[in-house]
Amino acid sequence: MNMEKKKEILASLKYQGFRSSLIREAILDLFFKINRPLSCQEVQKLLKNKANKTTFYRELEFLKGKKIIEDFRLDDGIKRYEILSKHHHHVICLKCRKVECVKLDKNIDEQEKEIERNNNFKIISHTLEFYGLCQKCQAVKNK
Repeated sequence: MNMEKKKEILASLKYQGFRSSLIREAILDLFFKINRPLSCQEVQKLLKNKANKTTFYRELEFLKGKKIIEDFRLDDGIKRYEILSKHHHHVICLKCRKVECVKLDKNIDEQEKEIERNNNFKIISHTLEFYGLCQKCQAVKNK
């Protein structure tokens, strides 16, 4: 599935007149493989410095501009990127700052509508993040 999605993205960019590059393909591969938000520094580190810092930033901003990835900041102020997808939430480790996507089984849209009704308030968007310790940091704490 992810390989097909990557091919669709690259084909769409080619149709728009943009050439593919090794670094662009490597970044897309990384996001589909890791499947969690990454900072530019994490992308650089995971791709073993296949390009300079400016190239990474430029490529991430290009992909963002083409609505392939999106960025966001948490309370630590670090800009993170992830593949653009439907609205979702994150779990954040307070120790190592690892961020992962989390899917909520309950229908948050219904809860949002109820909040609007009960508070006579029109919600435009929301954020919901969960903070705690990841499995690795819990193990270190318990030793």
